[in-house]
Amino acid sequence: MFVQMPLKIGLRDDACFETFVTEKESLALALNALQSALIKDSGSAYYLYGNGGVGKTHLLQAACRFVTEHNKTSVFLPISDASLPLIADVLMGLEQMPLVCLDDIDDKIGDAKWELALANLLTKSSVQGHTVLLSGTTAINDWNIVTQELAKALMNVLPIQMQGLEDKAEVVVALQRHSAKMGFELPNEVGNFLIKQFSTDLQELLAVLKLLEQATLVEKRRLTLPFVKQVLKQN
Repeated sequence: MFVQMPLKIGLRDDACFETFVTEKESLALALNALQSALIKDSGSAYYLYGNGGVGKTHLLQAACRFVTEHNKTSVFLPISDASLPLIADVLMGLEQMPLVCLDDIDDKIGDAKWELALANLLTKSSVQGHTVLLSGTTAINDWNIVTQELAKALMNVLPIQMQGLEDKAEVVVALQRHSAKMGFELPNEVGNFLIKQFSTDLQELLAVLKLLEQATLVEKRRLTLPFVKQVLKQN
């Protein structure tokens, strides 16, 4: 099961490894290694970093779903979410989880309590053979770390740099994977039209895709280009 701590934090329905698309072979290989580590209980730790909108949260939630499918527990915490009253003590005991995912953890770097809690989690999880998956925007080498404990613990964390999709064809592929997960087909001409009308920003396009999904359910129609133009004109 997916353990929802400390509040009810749900996973996005489309957040899985199958819906993630990358143009970088090195990133694809790293993600394959990550999935293997999640199965083998190798005690590994990874840090996904890059600009907003490149899929870091998607992959953390995908990892939670992946281990759930393999009958293991996980916890996902959006560290920078201002609506959640998260304190450093929330990390205590999480080393018992086969997978701990901390989104935007670099938001707490420089805070000694958080650094010590994170160092403790990384060290104990490694001993237990459990995986810790972190995300943030800045490279670890650029972190302003204030504790020696965290500096030492981070030596065993594998950094993985992420970049957004630039090739339009790859963006369409990503949209098609998401639409398939939602239960409908996205023709190439529709995908290309959406990119032309909006941008190659996947997060923006996924919001449009959600709108189109609702329209197909209400109208009970396939996603054709004329239908898409009609829906977007009404919105």
